[in-house]
Amino acid sequence: MNSETLWIDGRWIKDSTDRTLMFRGINLSGASKNPPNIPSHELQGFFDHRNISFVGRPFPLEEADQHFLRLKHWGFNFLRFIVTWEALEHQGPGIYDVEFIDYIIKVLKKAKEHGFKCFIDPHQDVWSRFSGGSGAPGWTLDLAGFDMKKFSVTDAAIVHNTYHDPKHYPKMVWSTNYYKLASATMFTLFFAGKLYAEKCIVDGINIQDYLQSHYLNAYKTLATKIVESGLHDSLVIGYDTMNEPSWGFVGAKDLNHIPNHQEYRRGRTPTPFQAMLLGEGNACTLQVWDVTWYGFGVVGSEHIDPKGVTAWSDNGSNEYPWNKSSDFPKGCIWAAHGVWDKETKTILCPDYFSKNPNTGDPIDWNQECYKPFITQYAECIRSIHKDAIVFIQPPVLELPPDMFNGPNPLKRIMYSPHWYDGLTLIQKQFNWYNVDVLGIKRGIYPTYLSAIKIGNKAIRKNFSEQIGMILNERVSLVGDVPSVIGEIGIPYDMDNHKAYETGDYKQQIKAMDANLQALENNLANYTLWTYVPDNNNEWGDQWNGEDLSIYSTSLENSNLEKIHSMMSTPDSNQTLDLGGRALEALLRPFPLKTNGIPLKISFDPHKKVFKYRFKNDKSNPEKNAPTEIYLPKFHYPEADDFSITFFSGYADFQREKQLLLYWHDIGDPADDRSNNPNFGIHEVTVEFKKPLMGEERIWDDCC
Repeated sequence: MNSETLWIDGRWIKDSTDRTLMFRGINLSGASKNPPNIPSHELQGFFDHRNISFVGRPFPLEEADQHFLRLKHWGFNFLRFIVTWEALEHQGPGIYDVEFIDYIIKVLKKAKEHGFKCFIDPHQDVWSRFSGGSGAPGWTLDLAGFDMKKFSVTDAAIVHNTYHDPKHYPKMVWSTNYYKLASATMFTLFFAGKLYAEKCIVDGINIQDYLQSHYLNAYKTLATKIVESGLHDSLVIGYDTMNEPSWGFVGAKDLNHIPNHQEYRRGRTPTPFQAMLLGEGNACTLQVWDVTWYGFGVVGSEHIDPKGVTAWSDNGSNEYPWNKSSDFPKGCIWAAHGVWDKETKTILCPDYFSKNPNTGDPIDWNQECYKPFITQYAECIRSIHKDAIVFIQPPVLELPPDMFNGPNPLKRIMYSPHWYDGLTLIQKQFNWYNVDVLGIKRGIYPTYLSAIKIGNKAIRKNFSEQIGMILNERVSLVGDVPSVIGEIGIPYDMDNHKAYETGDYKQQIKAMDANLQALENNLANYTLWTYVPDNNNEWGDQWNGEDLSIYSTSLENSNLEKIHSMMSTPDSNQTLDLGGRALEALLRPFPLKTNGIPLKISFDPHKKVFKYRFKNDKSNPEKNAPTEIYLPKFHYPEADDFSITFFSGYADFQREKQLLLYWHDIGDPADDRSNNPNFGIHEVTVEFKKPLMGEERIWDDCC
């Protein structure tokens, strides 16, 4: 390893000075899901998927310095850098967008100039933009035989671009696409085509191998360019496996029923068999689900009649150079494999996806489908970037595959699960009550009612417990390795965009503080979702009605007018803060590099009291590099107003860099450590010299 390569020491990541790094990161960017000129609410140009370009994502190159300066000013040191498969290989299999890859390298070089580290995120949501999300190229759906223009009428996907009223696209309904025909079929083919779709042979190999090999080679091509540009290790430390993967139909015990693992149910919700029937143009009456007081429940039904229109293209596509076998199905892949009969419209094998057809045993998607993919992905990336860290990400709120036990466990890995406060995300409200969704899923509570948490203190405590549970679960399956919460965030368009009209962001501040406090309580690395350079109040993040960006052009423009009305030339700090949302909670002190092992982080945004405790009982003065703490001027604008105290040693506050450097004294090896439990414990406290007066309503425990 070279001097810039980070090394893993149990759950911690360390640099060449033996300091422990903590990552305060951001996803860059939610904007990268779409080409610059085709947000998810616009239809024009949407289906011309081969002749598009993602150049300009995550932002125009001429704007890069401004955005990186802002993120650095806000204390971020880590990027989850989003690159979709579609952006790399949209024109056709094996045809890479060299111009886009060159553009990404230029953006990454800018990130390096500003002192960031990052990992590459092969981002997808419900497979592809054309099945209601983001990620895979359109040609993958063509390969399977789908007609993307018929997804809406057959309910194979609910797509914002083709929705009849994009402005009123239902909240968070896009997630249900995971279990509709298009996405569920593609994930089944990608991870388990060799088991369940043996007739789907392309260029002499199964469609699973065909899809996976192109996915791997696309990111291998990007990794090659990163290494050739000298950005590996010094900037790019590793690669995520796949954002929020799905098992598709795999594991469904009875296709006549909604699978038990399909816990998120909102809007029209077909059974797997109904999804297949609708895909072949047959009418079905579907259950309609929504959030109720007791969780997701049936709230009605809806009859859908495609009137014979199918989601499949019988003739397939002749636009590509691939060679399909004569047995490759025309029409529904699953009917061709004997799952159901198109003539009688009856199910023939309702448990088709529940067992491994080779062994007859219940299928374990994690171990039999996902783990082999992760292993192959790691080998592919490391054939180019040999010291790359591989980030292991399970499906949302699921357990990861067992990567630790057994022969040849994967080395140099990090665990990268996601966590959201689901109730707030779905309802777009931060209520006086909440629900322990993870606890319900893990079987902790005997009833749904017992999982309800009431009041601010109980909610915050439970957020910490949920994140702690996720991080602790890794030990037996992934190993005692470092973790990063790859996505966590809040919706800003709460209460029907109320804050955009009133300017009162108290609920958003309270929600963000609860999330970040939970991360701090668990000493967690994280990358917030998200920073979107073209977010605005009307269309949010420009994707499926979501609005989670910590920055908004609408807020920047309104604040800029206020500042210009007060002064002719706003200073750089005020300018960088323009557009920031809920900064009172978002901007908080954070230990970036610690000469020792972190023990506890706490910050009270109202009282502006920060405490950081860590341990270092080493006596080698050559290793006494400073502990570096981000100390935002947003909370501590004037150095004379606050004090910095510590047990021993000395400190230097570099105000313009918002950086507190602390050198602790080395412990005396002659001390009797056995009788001194505090030996080697160091603590830094930052607080205002006089008690602060003012509004406390944001932080109290009221309902």
